[in-house]
Amino acid sequence: MRFVDEAVITVRAGKGGNGCLSFRREKFVAKGGPDGGDGGDGGDVVFRATERLLTLYDFRLKRMYEAENGKPGQGQQKYGRAGKDLVIEVPVGTLVYELPRDDDELAKAGLGTDGYAGMERDGALVYELPDEDEDDESEERVKEGLLVADLDHDGAEYVAAEGGRGGLGNIHFKSSTNRAPRRTTPGRFGEDKRLRLELKILADIGLIGLPNAGKSTLISAISAARPKIANYPFTTLTPNLGVVESDSGERMIVADIPGLIEGASLGHGLGHSFLKHVERTRCLVHMLSVEDVPEDGDVMAGFNLVDDELAAFDSILAAKPQIRVVNKIDLIDDEELRALRERFDKAGVPVHCISAVTGDGVSELVAEMQRLVRELSKSEEDIEP
Repeated sequence: MRFVDEAVITVRAGKGGNGCLSFRREKFVAKGGPDGGDGGDGGDVVFRATERLLTLYDFRLKRMYEAENGKPGQGQQKYGRAGKDLVIEVPVGTLVYELPRDDDELAKAGLGTDGYAGMERDGALVYELPDEDEDDESEERVKEGLLVADLDHDGAEYVAAEGGRGGLGNIHFKSSTNRAPRRTTPGRFGEDKRLRLELKILADIGLIGLPNAGKSTLISAISAARPKIANYPFTTLTPNLGVVESDSGERMIVADIPGLIEGASLGHGLGHSFLKHVERTRCLVHMLSVEDVPEDGDVMAGFNLVDDELAAFDSILAAKPQIRVVNKIDLIDDEELRALRERFDKAGVPVHCISAVTGDGVSELVAEMQRLVRELSKSEEDIEP
């Protein structure tokens, strides 16, 4: 299945049912009076995060989602049935943005502005629309839409469009001066919104590095993931997820992020398309092919290039804990490997030298990855109240 991390869809909540105009007509009951019931409320459109999905591919196939309308009221004070909610499942890590319909709607809603406050609703982080008098941001921000929900854990829900209220039957309009009201109200229309869905994958560890560093080979060696592997740059064009399970049953999710090049923070190469996926990882395994280690000069040049791009994209991203790895040591002999280790020792940087193909050093690397994830989990538990 193709990996799709962005989609634009339209959601439409159900319309409320109309109120009923009816009078009680029953044998031996004179002047029975009005008995028209209310219409049922329209169904809501609800997003629910689930770990069973890994991509937004389905939303490229279907663009319109509509909840059920409420049923009209009936005589004998029977209320119409409410429309069923439409629950749309999305992958964990999905961001929901509300897009403007046109420039006038944008001006009224204040879309594209910043400074809106977040709040918890239905277990998801939801953002209030800004006030009308707030200033608009750049045109690019407008195109992206306003972030309204972040479904960052399994089971998180967000009501994207609320159904319309059902209309009132004529039973509500009787009075001492109007005993036979012929007035009812129609059901209200449900909300109709255009949304942009963006997926930022959630993983314990992100594999980053220059193209052709062997990231896909590593994730295939330590998990059941089977990404495309070839001896040329940019073999990986979409993120791959793998689950690594230890003998003790500990599990960690590893994301293979496509290769980054100089200028990635400015959109060069695969650029922003995949730097955003690194934002949700807890820590990083920074891989460098032994072929990209300069024979002379700064031994850290390859690592520093990618680190600079991370810092230019997001300073918080650059501060994530890293495990540095030099891969493909099967291409050099023992003497060259010993010299390489000495160069990194002189630089004062701990580096794991491995071969993802032969398995040399891989078990030690996995143990270090599990130790780091375990340490981060413990520190996060200590921070939580």
